[in-house]
Amino acid sequence: MKSKKEINKIMGFIGQNQKYSAAIIRIGIAFVLLWFGINQLVNPESFLGYMPHWLYPHDAQMQHEHPMQLMHNIPIPSAHTILMSNGIFEAIAGILLLIGLFTRVIAFIAALHLLVIASFLGYNDIAVRDIGLAIMAASLVLSGAGPLSMDSKRKNKLL
Repeated sequence: MKSKKEINKIMGFIGQNQKYSAAIIRIGIAFVLLWFGINQLVNPESFLGYMPHWLYPHDAQMQHEHPMQLMHNIPIPSAHTILMSNGIFEAIAGILLLIGLFTRVIAFIAALHLLVIASFLGYNDIAVRDIGLAIMAASLVLSGAGPLSMDSKRKNKLL
């Protein structure tokens, strides 16, 4: 068991460095977004299973009369185009979060993006992960980027 002196030393270290907690969260989310964004650009086929089924074109026999018939006539981009666009978005969002530029705006957009993805996935392990990441991104909206960021550098220049 650790002595009281060792515990106080650890608590002191934590207290001195708690200002970096937002940066740790920001960098963690950035790496996740970068990893998934780059992988979608490099290997989009491995993400086809995560696409909502309504994004795939319907066969003629699947189109039937109903009040929302017009929904069948909306042009939908190909799954490849959607995946590549999503990959580009996630990679850019990851880079901006990594350097801490426009953090609150990017974190807000990323949180919404992750919640939308989770809602289309249904209840599974990936959706739960995305909800957790969305909550972390929402915390960045409230806290900002932290001291190790381009946002803090810009803020200091304005003062």
